[in-house]
Amino acid sequence: MHQINPRKWEEMIAGWYKEYGFDEVTLTPASGDRGRDVIAVKHGALSVRILDQVKAYKPGHLVTANDVRALLGVLAGDRAATKGLVTTTSEFAPGIDTDPSIAPFVPTRLEMVNGAELVRRLGDLSKK
Repeated sequence: MHQINPRKWEEMIAGWYKEYGFDEVTLTPASGDRGRDVIAVKHGALSVRILDQVKAYKPGHLVTANDVRALLGVLAGDRAATKGLVTTTSEFAPGIDTDPSIAPFVPTRLEMVNGAELVRRLGDLSKK
């Protein structure tokens, strides 16, 4: 898991959205992505636009509260976005889920996907 390069992770996560039936999936450029690695849109009833920031980190390199807050800023700037995800191959720093500037957005506006959950989601996809 930690041997795969970061761009490949972004590609895999974009593929995950496609396999789960999103109508439009955009893999943003490797640089200059303005804090969005994958943009996934589902049209129709209950349409959604999801922004996913992928953090392909090695074990022990934790996603910080500032990383998560940065995505909240990106969400605020994209009026069409309905939800943001920070997806990592690692873990989140302790206390992020109770941080007063982050907690009110979880789980409806913001989702944090750690390495174990990422593996579970990809595994579920392989069972489809």
